[in-house]
Amino acid sequence: MPIQENKDAFVKEMFSDIAHRYDLLNKLLSLRRDVYWRKFAVRELLKSGGVLFLDVATGTGDCAIEIVRQGGGGKKIIGVDFTPEMIYAGRKKAERERLSDSITLLETNAMGLPFEDNYFDGAISAFGVRNFSDIRRGIREMRRVIKQNGKVVILEFTNPSNKILKKIYHLYFKRILPFIGGIISGKRYAYQYLPDSVMEFPNQKEFKKIMEKEGLNDVKYFNLTFGIVAVHVGMK
Repeated sequence: MPIQENKDAFVKEMFSDIAHRYDLLNKLLSLRRDVYWRKFAVRELLKSGGVLFLDVATGTGDCAIEIVRQGGGGKKIIGVDFTPEMIYAGRKKAERERLSDSITLLETNAMGLPFEDNYFDGAISAFGVRNFSDIRRGIREMRRVIKQNGKVVILEFTNPSNKILKKIYHLYFKRILPFIGGIISGKRYAYQYLPDSVMEFPNQKEFKKIMEKEGLNDVKYFNLTFGIVAVHVGMK
């Protein structure tokens, strides 16, 4: 089986296994900082205006919901994810928030988005890009489907530059997080994958270059919470 299909199959099975505890563990393991991080990323997305947005690797729809909350009435969001259990949970959440008219969640792979070129006003992905089987292809697809002058916003974990903080961060990520995540979800392997995938992900400057090579302009990034996460923003 090709490498891309191998990673796709692994990631899909992993998120299927933890979908029922995904939201709880996100809040618990990030000490609810994930809420602030998404708010920041969505603010960057909405600065350029627009009505129709794409949320790639939407998971349970948190970014899609935040776009509606910040953007007000009239915003339409399509969220895509290739894990049916996550899409199901996201649809239920949108129904509870009475946002089903504004948010549509579709089961599809980010490696081949089923949309025309220049279709969306902007695109966002939160904690999804490092799970792509082909990061460059995923960014290329996000760029393809947004309009000229539209934004691609990517929120991802990264490695702090401060040496002391990095040691604490690695201890938490490699030891404590898999232990707690494993107890609550019953799937320790999923929370071992998280730190492994973060350590393998390009640093902020490297990822900026990747976005530029895939045709995005004026790329900048913001480090949040001492560089634990970064928000990258690029224009088409």
